Amino acid sequence: MLEIDTPEHLAFRVRVAGIARRCLAWGIDLAVRGAILFGLYLALVVAATRLADLNINLEGVGQGLFFVSLFVLDWLYFVVAEMLSNGRSPGKAVLGLRVVRENGLPISWRESVIRNLLRAADLAVLPPHFLIVGPLVMISDRKFRRLGDFVAGTMVVVEEKVEVAQHIVIEPDPKLVQALPKSLPLDHDDLEALELFVRREQMSEARREELAEIVAPEYARRLSMPVPKDATRFLAALWKRAQDPGRSVRR
Repeated sequence: MLEIDTPEHLAFRVRVAGIARRCLAWGIDLAVRGAILFGLYLALVVAATRLADLNINLEGVGQGLFFVSLFVLDWLYFVVAEMLSNGRSPGKAVLGLRVVRENGLPISWRESVIRNLLRAADLAVLPPHFLIVGPLVMISDRKFRRLGDFVAGTMVVVEEKVEVAQHIVIEPDPKLVQALPKSLPLDHDDLEALELFVRREQMSEARREELAEIVAPEYARRLSMPVPKDATRFLAALWKRAQDPGRSVRR
């Protein structure tokens, strides 16, 4: 995990993608590019066959187009993919990876072009041990950056889906919830205030009860009910009743 500080003095954590996951993503992208080239090759073969049937001789043109396509695909595949998918190639998308700047912001054309132009240097081999430069550089860096990432100021992170638990601090009394009417004299500000009250953990019991005793009589008056003995549980029941899909809220 890597902690990033923002200019607003806020910190958030991201999980940096490791070598194995990045290599697997690269392998998927290699397979995708191979499939594209194979499809292009078949299309050129079909086109050449039909032209030959028409006695049109374009010898060498198909081969030239294939190598031009190979060059364009090799150099622009990652740039175009990362720009269209906000930092993700097909391989990265499958494995939940994304290229971002070192400050956590999305990359632009500039960063994508720079990091991918240096991809050839990452694939260079060091004689006489036949060691590939990219993995060696990544191993030596705690952010697992390759040469292109160093120059472009980027890194690859793992996108993890986090579900925020909806924790209720105060459990309402079911009997009291059922005793409340479905039509509540509450607006959206009231609902937000009640939700903050029942979910707020950083509050002492004494302070919570003090606030409840101030607010609960007002809501009881709106409902033409007697002042509740347990103000805290009354507000929790009021919030719970407001979650009923059949209830109506004042606009």
